[in-house]
Amino acid sequence: MGQNSKFGPQGDLVASFLAEVRTRQVDWAEHAVRAENPGVTPAMIAIADMRWPRAVLSAVDNAGLEAFASLGLSRSDFADPLALGDVKVSVSSATKAIAAGDKLAIEHRRALLEPFVAEGFESAAAALQESTELP
Repeated sequence: MGQNSKFGPQGDLVASFLAEVRTRQVDWAEHAVRAENPGVTPAMIAIADMRWPRAVLSAVDNAGLEAFASLGLSRSDFADPLALGDVKVSVSSATKAIAAGDKLAIEHRRALLEPFVAEGFESAAAALQESTELP
């Protein structure tokens, strides 16, 4: 098992996404707006309803929050006072969507990952591509 196996079967893709969060130049205020779509709430409910191995959920949760924290964002970076929280939720939810792989319905993965794909995140695009390929 590789060092990213703590994130589950999609561990390498999760690790790639987290690295992109930390290093890619993103207009996070714009991302907060882009990440708001009607599919987000149902996707987050679906993630919450999933059965996760406790160690995987803990590792994915912690890594997503650490990646967000590494951005050093504050409320003063946003005109909308709720946008900081929106970015935090977006990063955390996308991390879980990638870790869930095909266990999460494609429409939920799209709702959470497409804002990152639009910003050039190769890992998010790969996660969606892998989920639409036929065996």
